[in-house]
Amino acid sequence: MSFRDKSALVTIVALLIASVVYVVSLVTAAGGKPLVDVAYQPYLIGFVIVLVLVSVVGQIAVALRSPKEATAPRDERERLITWRAGSVSAYVLEVGAFLAITLAMAQVDWFWIANTVLALWVLAEIVDGGVQLSLSRRGV
Repeated sequence: MSFRDKSALVTIVALLIASVVYVVSLVTAAGGKPLVDVAYQPYLIGFVIVLVLVSVVGQIAVALRSPKEATAPRDERERLITWRAGSVSAYVLEVGAFLAITLAMAQVDWFWIANTVLALWVLAEIVDGGVQLSLSRRGV
């Protein structure tokens, strides 16, 4: 597995870990009450902190295992894979933006709008990494 593949995998794992911690924290804080009654902002900040910590530690670990690959510039194939993955994940973000605007127009509670945007951003990033891994494995 190349350095870029490992890096994409670290990002996916970091997003999944941070998301699980965030959701479990919210549900625990709700304690059986409606989720909209939870002050989600501190948990959202915690999500970002967990995401950054797991991501940084993972990326450092991957870079330490193959320092030459980590500092090597992307070749043409890697640039194409990154571009294609970004194009696919952009569609997920577009759906997310449309959904957020729709929820705002329907005057849905801010909790649901914020968490919908967060969930679709996480999904877009996971799709980006997944497409990168898939294209890299197929030899595109």
